Amino acid sequence: MKQFILFMSFSLLFFFSFTKEECNSCQKDRYLCASNTLTMNSRLCVDIIEVPGHMYKDYLASVADSTGTTSSEFINAKPDFTKWESLFPNQNASQIESKFFNSDEFSLMPIVGISLKQAQDFCDWRTEQFKQELSKMSARERAQFPKEFKFRLPTAKEWARIRFLAQDKRILKQINKIASDTKSAFRLSKSKLLKKSEHIKHVYANQQEGLGFYNLLSNVAELTDKEGIAMGGSWFESNENEDFHATFKYNGPQAWLGFRCVFEIID
Repeated sequence: MKQFILFMSFSLLFFFSFTKEECNSCQKDRYLCASNTLTMNSRLCVDIIEVPGHMYKDYLASVADSTGTTSSEFINAKPDFTKWESLFPNQNASQIESKFFNSDEFSLMPIVGISLKQAQDFCDWRTEQFKQELSKMSARERAQFPKEFKFRLPTAKEWARIRFLAQDKRILKQINKIASDTKSAFRLSKSKLLKKSEHIKHVYANQQEGLGFYNLLSNVAELTDKEGIAMGGSWFESNENEDFHATFKYNGPQAWLGFRCVFEIID
């Protein structure tokens, strides 16, 4: 397999969360969320988009750098590309895998074909990566972020509460700017397979009105912290009533199942 390069493509978009009291005037008590997340409450922030292919590829590159591309750790971390064949009928798993690693073709597709354990391992890696990023900051900059935190999968109850997270026009404008810049950076317009797919869309395809989040009730259903329980809606099983409490059952990796992370502030 061609060696690929670790490319941390986190956009610098931060929003405030609050510890102690939720108080806009309490400058000393508020912390920044992780990049590309929005505040849910005083201790949680949530991803604006489904975890995209380029971020999962960064994770795989890190595993490969640590253990090698022939290691069991790397092989066990890879998506099940045979599941992707239903999304791209004219491509077999080997062809899809090659395009995933050696092009931007799937960079803005939500990562699918992974298990709950693989998603949890990704969250652990993302936590460590963000800690490394923060360690490079000055003491003053670092103080804006929580001392302890972690990325993890949301509970079903937490996921359902996203429906309450309305954003003001200023933040929506920032989010849309990030979306536009990211689509350009990863040359979305040239992703022929993704554009032609009858099922799956890119991570910025549908923005939930007023909320700022993308693809909440469409595209791919989303893993929760409980095995077999997903939320949202997908190309495979729609959520026509736009019910944020609706759950979808699954058994193992699926072509219609992805995830987004929450950023939990511990201290």
